[in-house]
Parts: sequence; C-alpha cells; structure tokens
Amino acid sequence: MNDNHNIAGKLEWIGVRESKGNVRSINSVFAIEELGLEGDKITLKSSKKRQVTLMQMEHISVILSLAQEDNLDKINKIQYYFKRNLLISKYNIQNLKGKYFSIGDAKFFGTGDCKPCKKIENLLGKRVLDAMQGMGGITAIVVESGMIKVNDKLNLEMK
Repeated sequence: MNDNHNIAGKLEWIGVRESKGNVRSINSVFAIEELGLEGDKITLKSSKKRQVTLMQMEHISVILSLAQEDNLDKINKIQYYFKRNLLISKYNIQNLKGKYFSIGDAKFFGTGDCKPCKKIENLLGKRVLDAMQGMGGITAIVVESGMIKVNDKLNLEMK
C-alpha cells in the first residue's frame, strides 16, 4: 500500500516579486510567519490567505503545449511570467489545500487556488491564459518562519 504522507515533493525554483512587478530568481529565502517571503512585495500587505504562491513544475510543459507556444525566449523565462513564488515538482500541490506542509525549515498552510489573472494574459497572451485554467497553482500562508532553498523537500505535516 502506498502511503501518500511519505511522498516528498521538491522545491525547484524560488521567485520574489519586486514592487515594480519584476520577478527575481533566488536560491534561498527566509519565509516570515504571517507575512510571506522576505523581499516579496506581498510582505508589504497584510494578506491572510495569499502570502506565498506555489505552482506545479510539471504543469508548465502542459500549459505550453496546450497554448501551442513555441517562442523560445518566452519559454526559457516562463516561470518569471507566471508571477508565482515557488515551483514544486514530484507532488500534486492541489493536495496541499487546507493542509499544513513544510519546505526546508518553514511551515505553511495551503489556503486555496491561485487562479491566473489578467496580468498573465497581458504578459503571455490569451492562449496561455486559457491553457493555464485549472493549473494556476495554490496560495498559502506562512505559519512558522524558516529558511527555504532550492532542492528542499516539501512534506505534508501531520498536524
């Protein structure tokens, strides 16, 4: 029998969104309880549901395929355009909604869906926006501060 609680995901990429709308790729970041990721523009706001955004790494190739996107410059920078903080592989992040999970030293709680918005359409076009429906990722809050870094494991918490 396969116990889903023993399956660990992997943090593949970290991005912090600067106030100008740019996304900066970094290798590690401090997750701040009740605020978000250090240096991310969301920490300037007081969000109770959307402090961190996560997206499924495996969905990127599906989205590009469905959108019939072949612009290599766009494809090579695609994670920046999605405006998400964390790209996760090897774990279905939809299963994190309503649950506690850890990445590195930080603990999070999945709060809901992160639907693609008009900004995505403006940056990537309607085909990508349409292809992204249902694969925009999830939102989470930081419930315990800690460092996270690329290649850290994502684990479901038994809380």
